[in-house]
Amino acid sequence: MTTVNTGAPGAADDPTGQHAVTDGRTRTARPSRAGRIRRGIAMVAVVAAGAGVIGLGTGVGTAAAEAAPAHAGWDGSRYWFKNSKGEWRWTTHYDIYRARTGGSSSAAKSSSSTASSGGIKQGWDGSRYWFRNSKGEWRWTTHYDIYLDRTGGGSSSSSAGSATSASADSAEPAADGDVETAVQFALAQLGKPFRTAGNGPDGYDCSGLVQQAFRRGGIELPRVANDQYAATTPVRASQLRRGDLLFWSTDGTARGIQHVAIYLGNNQYVEAARPGTNIRVSGISSGYYPTHMGRP
Repeated sequence: MTTVNTGAPGAADDPTGQHAVTDGRTRTARPSRAGRIRRGIAMVAVVAAGAGVIGLGTGVGTAAAEAAPAHAGWDGSRYWFKNSKGEWRWTTHYDIYRARTGGSSSAAKSSSSTASSGGIKQGWDGSRYWFRNSKGEWRWTTHYDIYLDRTGGGSSSSSAGSATSASADSAEPAADGDVETAVQFALAQLGKPFRTAGNGPDGYDCSGLVQQAFRRGGIELPRVANDQYAATTPVRASQLRRGDLLFWSTDGTARGIQHVAIYLGNNQYVEAARPGTNIRVSGISSGYYPTHMGRP
């Protein structure tokens, strides 16, 4: 006959039902259904608590482990702002940034006139091009050629075939007059088609545009993008100035550089991007950030 020893040590403090005592010996049993449910609920609570710590789904990150920015707004990769407690936070989503800052931005700048609603300005704001449609409603695009098409090609920011650029009014001329000559030549090519191995005057590829632009300023550069980087003095993002060169590498190395553009200031650059596009002014974004930077 089997006797259950209900007074054995551990029997009274085993609410999960994972241990049973028979014949004076403790044996491990499968958890009861109620016990499994309680454990499942506890695990969900832990996961939910962890998600709350990182702001899951809000698009906003904390600056706790990062150095505080110099000012609110776009820093080249994200938008910075202070929350209601005065703590720095960041997001890569422009709409979230506007919502958290009441629609203002110290980093966003455009040479067009201020819009009558919401503080929006026509032109580049640091992450996208704004314009009004035929109904007077505000719309935006990240593609400069689409922006030109929707605005009839006439923008105080820039216009194809002209030496006036999106940055001509919002950035100081290059410190070196020869470099500024190169910048102005590149801007005069706006609207011309990308042409593989093109050296002008009817079309250019990225390194062809850069070489021909700096040649007008009396500065000789090699023909290929990675060779052009080798001919520059490397600089950091914080040191960028108008006329510096931006490079993009497919593998993060200097040998892997396959694209080059001329920096204009205010996070903008002029480039011959790829086949099927025209020479245009584009903006630095977190999704397409240059891997290398150099000063001719």
